[in-house]
Amino acid sequence: MAEKRVVITGAGSGLGRALAFRFAEHGWRVACADIRLDRAQDTVRLMREFGVGAMALKVDVGSDASVDAMHDEILAAWDGVDVVVNNAGVASAGSVAQTPLDDWRWTLNIDLMGVVRGCHAFLPVLLEQGSGHIVNIASFAGFANAPRMGAYSAAKAGVISLSETLRAELAGSAVKVSVVCPAFFPTNLMDTARAPAADKATAKKFMANATQSADDVAAIVFREILRGTFLILPTKGERGRWRIKRYAPELFFRKLVTMAAKTAGKP
Repeated sequence: MAEKRVVITGAGSGLGRALAFRFAEHGWRVACADIRLDRAQDTVRLMREFGVGAMALKVDVGSDASVDAMHDEILAAWDGVDVVVNNAGVASAGSVAQTPLDDWRWTLNIDLMGVVRGCHAFLPVLLEQGSGHIVNIASFAGFANAPRMGAYSAAKAGVISLSETLRAELAGSAVKVSVVCPAFFPTNLMDTARAPAADKATAKKFMANATQSADDVAAIVFREILRGTFLILPTKGERGRWRIKRYAPELFFRKLVTMAAKTAGKP
C-alpha cells in the first residue's frame, strides 16, 4: 500500500479533506488539489503525522488549462497514479424558471464538466499503465431530482450517467470506476453556494441534522473503493430511497413532493 498514489480534487475541506486523511492513514501518497492553494497546503500540513508523501496543488476544475496543468505536475512528481477522485464541486439552488442562466453555466461547468475534465486528463494514464480507479463524487440529488435544485441535480445526474458510461467502456479492463452519491452531511459547501437565502438555510438545516460527519462518509467511501464497488451510497437511508426510486418511482415522487412541501412549510 505504501506505493499507492491518489489525487483528490477539492481536498482543501469537507469530504475531499476527509478522504485525503483516510488514504494517508493507510499509507497512500496523496496529491491534494484545491482551487484554494492555502487550504490544500493546510490539508497536507495536517497529514504530516501519517508520514506519507503528500503534495498540494492549485486547480480550478472549471478550467481545461488548469486541470491539464495539474495532470502535468502530478506526473512530473510521480510516474503514475492509482486512484483519481473527482470531488471538487459547488452548490446552487432555486427554481428552474428563476435560476439565472449564469448560475446554470457555473454549476454545470464545475460539477459536471469538472468531472469530465478529470476523467479526460487521467484516463489515458490509467489505460496506459493498465490499472487504476476513477472515483466520481456525485450526489443523491442526481437520483432524487428534488424541486428547487434543478442545476445541481442535473449536474450530479450527469456525473452518474458519465460514470455508468465509463464503466461500460472500461468493462474487461483493469481500470475501475466508482460513483459516490451521498445525501446531506456537514460541509462548507454553502459558503460559496449560489442560492436564495431560504434555500441556503434549508440546506444548512439538513446538514446540521445529519448523523454522519465527513469523516464517517469518507470511511465508507474508502472501504467501498477498495472493494471496487461501482455505486457507493454512503449516507444512511439512501440505499432504501434508491430502491424505492428504482422499483416504485411514483411512490418515490409522492414522498418527495410531500417532503418538499413540508420543508417549505406548506400544508
